[in-house]
Amino acid sequence: VKLEFTGTIEENNTIRLKVFPEVSSLDFTNSVVISGFVLPAIATRHAETVVELKDGQSFGIAGLLDQRTTSQLSKVPGLGDIPILGQLFRSRSINKTNSELMVIVTPTIVDPLTTTAVPEVPKMPVPLLDPKKFDKPTSPKDGTKQP
Repeated sequence: VKLEFTGTIEENNTIRLKVFPEVSSLDFTNSVVISGFVLPAIATRHAETVVELKDGQSFGIAGLLDQRTTSQLSKVPGLGDIPILGQLFRSRSINKTNSELMVIVTPTIVDPLTTTAVPEVPKMPVPLLDPKKFDKPTSPKDGTKQP
């Protein structure tokens, strides 16, 4: 799943979003066999839209539907290959799946830092980043010295 969007703030303080959701999946119906290996194709579904919203408003985009039917054959090795009797040692299952991608986006206008503002320094220093301890040798827990 990939979601690309580009936001632009308009003159009336609304947000114009170009939205491009994309879903990719393996497609074994268009696969290629090379040296005994099955290489599936990639099926891609996508949509594209432009929407204009106020700051903090949400919108949803849906409709990337996927309907799949898969068939699977299971059998007991050896016995499932016997003509006529092999039917008793095999089973076939068919699975039908329907899926839909739905995305909800809430854009927000964020003011950047001014050039005079200085980022706040952490109040509590991080002990693992003490520069005095960077090149300090360590010894194993069993008490033996390292060479």
